[in-house]
Amino acid sequence: MLRARIATAAVAIPALLALILYAPSWLFAAVVAAIAAVGIGEYATMAFPQQRGERMLTTLLGLAVIAGAAWQPDSRLLLGALTLTVSVGLVWVLLVRADFEQGLRDFGLALVGILYTSFLTPHFIWLQRVGRDGPLWVIFVLVIGMAGDTGGYTAGHALGRHKLAPRISPGKTVEGALGIMAASFLGGAVSKLIFLRQVPWAEVMLLSGIMGVIGQLGDLSESIMKRTFGVKESGWLFPGHGGVLDRLDSLLFPVAFLYYYILLDVHVFR
Repeated sequence: MLRARIATAAVAIPALLALILYAPSWLFAAVVAAIAAVGIGEYATMAFPQQRGERMLTTLLGLAVIAGAAWQPDSRLLLGALTLTVSVGLVWVLLVRADFEQGLRDFGLALVGILYTSFLTPHFIWLQRVGRDGPLWVIFVLVIGMAGDTGGYTAGHALGRHKLAPRISPGKTVEGALGIMAASFLGGAVSKLIFLRQVPWAEVMLLSGIMGVIGQLGDLSESIMKRTFGVKESGWLFPGHGGVLDRLDSLLFPVAFLYYYILLDVHVFR
């Protein structure tokens, strides 16, 4: 498992850096949109393994939101896609589902997946386009996420004794969570020294700490979904890492948080 993780990372990391720093913005947006599309497909399969119609509806509405969001955050296409999602979903319950009580619950499940995957993932696109340093902020999100993942995995396996949330994710430990925080601060320090030199130390450390915490909340949120749906991993796209949602779970909350932090110019130490 560890060897597969290392091999996957060795291929993915250089490709990601090249894509973020040197590829045209449209290509980066297309890749993120494709990843989000795979993610909503994974969610629909987990949520509705035996319900083909609901699975297709969730996927198609999710793709519509991705298409709207990949353009720009204030796009009328995005607003239209979100309106379409709510309208079509409710009409589906009204006209197709005779058991409308369960149908409405199923639509709620679909809507959670669409917002979690199809709406949050394109924040990577939006963050890359925020000012001249947008690509560097995207890399910062990835550094904190990857560092936290490595620190949590290492500390959890070496020192893990106390369960963090046994009902949600039995494998996660308090020691692993502390390892994630320590590695997040280390990742923030490395980012400050290498490519965030214009940002004050206090601000980088504050952002690293917040992202380390909410990244774990995102991870646990996906664990709730998998536990509810009775699956161990969202998919098998990345050897040793699971599916797209398994890779995005600790990144979606941080990238959304950082996007709005930068967009609103909330620089508390400047």
